[in-house]
Amino acid sequence: MKHEKMQRKIIISDIQEAAPPVHLRINRVGVKGVKKTIMRKKNNKLTVLHATINAYIDLQKTKKGIHMSRNLEVVNEIIESAIERNIEDTEVLCMEIAKKILEKQPATSAEVEINADYTLPKKTPFLKLQTQERYGIHAKAIVIKSGKEIITRRSIGASVEGLTVCPCAMEAMREYLAREHGISREILSKIPIASHNQRSKGTLIVETPENYRVELDDLIEIIENAMSSPIYEVLKREDELKVVLDAHSKPRFTEDVLRLMIKGLLEKYKDLPGNAYVIARQENYESIHRHNTFAERSGFVYEINKEINGDEED
Repeated sequence: MKHEKMQRKIIISDIQEAAPPVHLRINRVGVKGVKKTIMRKKNNKLTVLHATINAYIDLQKTKKGIHMSRNLEVVNEIIESAIERNIEDTEVLCMEIAKKILEKQPATSAEVEINADYTLPKKTPFLKLQTQERYGIHAKAIVIKSGKEIITRRSIGASVEGLTVCPCAMEAMREYLAREHGISREILSKIPIASHNQRSKGTLIVETPENYRVELDDLIEIIENAMSSPIYEVLKREDELKVVLDAHSKPRFTEDVLRLMIKGLLEKYKDLPGNAYVIARQENYESIHRHNTFAERSGFVYEINKEINGDEED
């Protein structure tokens, strides 16, 4: 009886090595939605991240499945050691997990993603009151075995909510005031003009080779600068006025914000490698429409630079 139980256990544990019903390679298979608390220490500041982790490998066409528990074991092992060693960058944690998974799994590629909320101390624009603002982190690592060579790519991204003001409605209002009320263009150019505005969300993700680092806080700043104005959790009246005035002095379309995010990134990181890959997205939650507006651009840095510099035809 004891022998039969042991035999049954061996058969169950080895079922992943059996022949699959269809001989077809799978690009990504693994665990998704693993919840973990990660301690990130940066510049002597400790941040608690309530993270969601996804970990995948590729699967050969001759194998029925992967050993899912090994992925989870690695995630737990690396996170525990990271807490002791004070990992600074979330994408470094992704790289360590991915590399370790490849050591324990018969695969040629591993991919790990970490998404989490992230807070930064901020000051309101006029009264300079201390506040805390929340952002999104998107970290990722891809590790590929190519013969004896190991190729690693890391990526870090941020999602930021901000305020945008519509230039089109503002120009229509300016025309109306000049035509119907006789207000001069000179005066209209110096005072805030009404327009509809909307809360919006910008996302900027940068994938680079293993040895090149992009700072998360820089991405947050780049996205906020591309908006008409940052937004704040709590504002007193003077701060509220400052936000409205600032926003209406920088009316921007969804497309404007997207392009300015990419421009800001390339200006901040002038030595960004040509093979770095950029993903930028902007979504405006429209206030006078039932739909949202959306824009996206992705591509390698060398392609984007070539286009911006006018070396490529439309």
